[in-house]
Amino acid sequence: MKKLFHYIKRHMALRLSLSLIVIIGVVFTLLFGYLFYRCKSFVSRSAIQRATLSLDHTAEHINGIMDQTETVTNFMAVTAVKHLSPDSLLAYSRRMVLENDFLTGFAISMEPDYFPEMGRYFSAYSLRQSDTVSTVREGPFEYFDAVWYASSRNLGRPCWTGAFDDYNEGTMSCPDIMTSYCCPMRDADGRFIGSLTASLTLKWLSNMVSAVPDYPNSSAIIVDPNGTYLVHPDSTKLFRESIFTDADPRVKNQIDALGRDMIAGRSGMIETTVDNADAFIFYRPLERTGWSIAIVCPASDVFASFKWLFFMVWIVIVTSLLLLLMFCTVTIHTAIRPLESLDSSARRIANGHFDDPLPASNRHDSIGRLTNSFIRMQQSLDKSVRDILRANQKLERGNEKLSQAYELKMEANRQKSAFIQYMYHEIRTPLNIISGFAQVLTVSLHELPADEIEDITTRMEQSANDINRLTQELSEK
Repeated sequence: MKKLFHYIKRHMALRLSLSLIVIIGVVFTLLFGYLFYRCKSFVSRSAIQRATLSLDHTAEHINGIMDQTETVTNFMAVTAVKHLSPDSLLAYSRRMVLENDFLTGFAISMEPDYFPEMGRYFSAYSLRQSDTVSTVREGPFEYFDAVWYASSRNLGRPCWTGAFDDYNEGTMSCPDIMTSYCCPMRDADGRFIGSLTASLTLKWLSNMVSAVPDYPNSSAIIVDPNGTYLVHPDSTKLFRESIFTDADPRVKNQIDALGRDMIAGRSGMIETTVDNADAFIFYRPLERTGWSIAIVCPASDVFASFKWLFFMVWIVIVTSLLLLLMFCTVTIHTAIRPLESLDSSARRIANGHFDDPLPASNRHDSIGRLTNSFIRMQQSLDKSVRDILRANQKLERGNEKLSQAYELKMEANRQKSAFIQYMYHEIRTPLNIISGFAQVLTVSLHELPADEIEDITTRMEQSANDINRLTQELSEK
């Protein structure tokens, strides 16, 4: 890591490029962060609107099926009364299931002993099983108290039943939970003579609801007016648990509010947590039954396309920044290459290489002008250094001559001193002789014999001649 920092620190082009990329990256991050925040809000609203609209369409479709069920059942109630015979009722029952593919079963059940020849019970029942329709006269069992029969008789009008289990031992029955539209039959005098029952399975309703949004992990629930599950992905909870008892304790308040809205017949959407994952729940009522349907859509599904877009955009951004880094590095390196050359030349000049030639720049920008100015400075410095070298050489030669003159002067002084010593010695001897004989003559002139005086004067004259001779030699020199 230290080597990397050192490398970046030494390369100005890379340092400038990284600084530029950091600034651009921060700006891009803030800009795209804001855009993605707005985009996520838009995606969320769009997904909510789409899911809500689809759920509304599905509920309307279910209501349409129920409307159609009511219409054909009411029509059959009028038609069957005109042809009250066991065979006709069996045929009508079968025809209803064959001609209306949304019906799972259709029963025409008569009051006790209505057909004396058939005994106490008569119920023509047709049931859709896979791709076939079976029609039978149901076996003898007390259907008069069954919800699908007693509801219309007790109310005296058509109605939808709650969910019920169609299983009766020894009879043909559907294995799925069902709901039915019951319509009373009356004779010409208005007396109740039987009931027509058109049945739909909750499984069929569940499949319709589950197919609402195109999200792979969505699921559907249907609750009755008490909040009990009629449709749920976990079949073990059907009729055993309600939306209030099944809530996660961490979001119980939200789920309880959802349950109250659903059983109150309201429509809406909440964002909550389901199975430890964020999810959207869209709900609306089925008015005829008092039930409410809901779709649970994981947030990961709702924002799947957004996350993919987010991932792809960041790949594009990172790739773009890397390419921009390369482009900026090359561009800046090209732009400051003359500066690197100047740096190298400055280091050589600092090491004493003043005469290295530098190529002139053809650029007209600041770097070009700086390069050419540096070249002129280097040339001027080289000329000044050469002038200083020449001046130093002249000064050295002058110093050498001065040194030689000084040596000559010192030699002359030494010779002068030696000569003076010599002359002093040469002159002092005759002078001492003359001085000594002069003192002798002064003191003892009358006492000395003539020949001795003559000898003294002769020596004094000779010494004087020696001094005269030395004086002449000095004057000649």
